[in-house]
Amino acid sequence: MATYILKRKTYSLVEGVKDTAGGVAGGVGNALDSTPAAIGGGLLGGHYLGGAIGTALQGTGVIGSAIGGPLGWLIGAGIGAAATKGLGKGLKRASGYEDQ
Repeated sequence: MATYILKRKTYSLVEGVKDTAGGVAGGVGNALDSTPAAIGGGLLGGHYLGGAIGTALQGTGVIGSAIGGPLGWLIGAGIGAAATKGLGKGLKRASGYEDQ
């Protein structure tokens, strides 16, 4: 009888930790899958990826040198926003917390 109670309490403890971790992941996922987070991810993507993409575009020729910088920033921003929202959706799906 004591073994059953011990197993039951251990099981309840593991379930509580699982529910807490799932709730945290779901909350973070919900926050990342929002428009303000996507804007922030877009700004970071434009800043960090945009320079490299712009430099690559500028090396393609005359037209690329004229529009490479701004176009690279926009492409980087799009990648950053999509990555942020995708990470949020993945965390929500993994935690079992999805808004219908």
